[in-house]
Amino acid sequence: MPRRWTWYDRLSRPNNNSLHKLLGELQVEIMEQMWQRGEATVRDIATDIQEKRPVAYTTVMTVMSHLAEKGLLTRTSLDKKTHLYTVALSKEEFLARSSQQMVDTLVADFGDVALAQFLEVVEQSDPQHLERLRKLMDELKSQPDLEPGS
Repeated sequence: MPRRWTWYDRLSRPNNNSLHKLLGELQVEIMEQMWQRGEATVRDIATDIQEKRPVAYTTVMTVMSHLAEKGLLTRTSLDKKTHLYTVALSKEEFLARSSQQMVDTLVADFGDVALAQFLEVVEQSDPQHLERLRKLMDELKSQPDLEPGS
C-alpha cells in the first residue's frame, strides 16, 4: 500500500491523547496550562514550563501568539510589552470543532465513500457504545455552533 499523507499520518499516531494529534508538543503543554488557569501572561506560562524543562521565553511567546491566531486563545494588551492571554475555547469545544472540521473535510473530499466508511464503523459498534453516541449527538445538537454538519 502506498505511503499515506502526512496529515493522515499525524492523526493515526499511536497516542491516546487526541490533543497531540491536533497540536504540537509545546502547544499542548501551553494549552493544558491555559485551560487550568483560564488566563495568563507569557511570563506566567514560560516560568511554569521552565520549572520542568528548558524553553526560551521567546519560543513560548511565539507559540502563544500562534495559538491566538488559531482561535484557541485571545490576547489583550496590558501595556506596551505585556499581553494577557485568555482561553477562547475549552478543551471540549476545541476537540468538538476539530473533529467536526475533519469530518466535514473528509465528506467534502471523499463524499459517499467517507460516509460509507463511517457507517461501517458505526454498524460494528456494540449497543452500549451506540447509545453513548446517540446521547453525544443529542448534546451536540443542543449546541448550535457544534451541531453536526454546521
